[in-house]
Amino acid sequence: MSGCGCGQPPIAIGGCQPSKPACPPAACPGSKPYEQCETIPLRDSAPYRVAATASSTDPTPYYTIANTHAALDPLVAQTILNSGTGTFPADDGSHNGQHTWLAGVVHIDPTALRGNPTSVTISASVHVHNDGRSTACQLYGRFALWNGTAPIRTDLLGPPDLPAGGDDNGVIPPTTVPLADVLAGKIVVELNLETGNDDTCRVGPKQWTVDSFVLTVQAAAPGCGRPFLRTTCRDCDGTVTCTTDTLDGSATPYAAVPPVIPVASCQDGCATARPPCISTDRGNALTRGSDGCLYAPDTPALDPSPCNAARNTTGGLLVPRIDLTGIAPGGNSSLERSVDIDVTGTPGCPETWEIGARLTPVSAFRNAERQNANLLARTGTDVPIPESDIVLPEAGVYHIDSDVRYALGSATGGSGYIIGWLRDESTDTLLTSFTQIAAINAERQEQQGGTTHIMTEYTVASGPRTVRLHLMFVLTGGKISNAEAGGTDSNGATRMRFLKVRD
Repeated sequence: MSGCGCGQPPIAIGGCQPSKPACPPAACPGSKPYEQCETIPLRDSAPYRVAATASSTDPTPYYTIANTHAALDPLVAQTILNSGTGTFPADDGSHNGQHTWLAGVVHIDPTALRGNPTSVTISASVHVHNDGRSTACQLYGRFALWNGTAPIRTDLLGPPDLPAGGDDNGVIPPTTVPLADVLAGKIVVELNLETGNDDTCRVGPKQWTVDSFVLTVQAAAPGCGRPFLRTTCRDCDGTVTCTTDTLDGSATPYAAVPPVIPVASCQDGCATARPPCISTDRGNALTRGSDGCLYAPDTPALDPSPCNAARNTTGGLLVPRIDLTGIAPGGNSSLERSVDIDVTGTPGCPETWEIGARLTPVSAFRNAERQNANLLARTGTDVPIPESDIVLPEAGVYHIDSDVRYALGSATGGSGYIIGWLRDESTDTLLTSFTQIAAINAERQEQQGGTTHIMTEYTVASGPRTVRLHLMFVLTGGKISNAEAGGTDSNGATRMRFLKVRD
């Protein structure tokens, strides 16, 4: 007979070695009473999901389909990339094969990564609906993944001949990309849809509703997957009779993804917050133990040098410090002027500091290179001059001025005037009231040409902001033969300037 088993006292009978104390309650299904079972925590290498977003970007680098192109409004594109609903508007019918495009740069939080993965897997899906009025002939779009300017997935949208009112789903299957390229902002999701008249089928333009965009990013590193429990049962000879993996010790088995690592040996490497770096200087009293914890002596050893300001107090170690107020190079300070503050420490005892300041206001200058805009052809109409655009990059108070070049004339006599103003295109805000650029009131032939100045001071709470010149010709009587402004001619140019004067 044999008295060896989990429930037997620790004695040797029949040459069998004594067993350990009673088996833990979690055992393999069907284990026998004489088996001894042990449960240990482990961690496998299953992929885990990393929080990811996509930010709208200029789709021009991804135009690869022939014929005409149009970029989707960036705000609409961002709404779609945020899993909202947006519309790809139909072309006016004048372009054969026109496609409208959006592109989104994939972003992840590097602090959410476990271990040291070198790559991640990206997949995405989106739903499109043909609002009409035309059938989407042939393959009518593409859902693609790019690395820089190289496409790594180019999945065409189908089925062919999707009628008005039809639905389709774009899918980018799981694709492995280098982690470094994701962190560098090189991985881009691109979607384009045919919104113009198909140049083969001649079926006419069409509008699309796009929604349900989903972006999934997964990463994996050895031993940084799911924690689970492994129960191993052995007989009296130590032979393994069964092994069961579960997530919580229940009867439901779990298929662990190899390699599997003990929890105690992978905790530091899999933590999303990296352990602090320990200086190797000989004077450093802090040490890292084998358990990964940091250890310091009960009473820090202080250098007796008279230059050492640190001292022990009843409340602990006291280290006096001086906080230097100011902004590091590249920043701005003061309500009155924009300056960079340079603070440079000089080694020594006592330590000295060098502090300097430089005026660093942002500024810009632009010439409107094209010819003057024909205001006479659009009498009484607001004529924006996009070639005059200047961008205010950040919050602050700006001095803005413009030289407006014009030509105004009558071959037979007439009267009228040109007015101009500056507008913040980003917020639809009027910067200046209407300024008279030129006026004419002639009984006979008269020609004018010159340059008029518009100037203002403008405060913005945040940037960037686009400021643009607007012009209008108003006819008050008779006949005017030409009225033009806002560009460049042989005698002068329209110019835009800004200078930041205060924060």
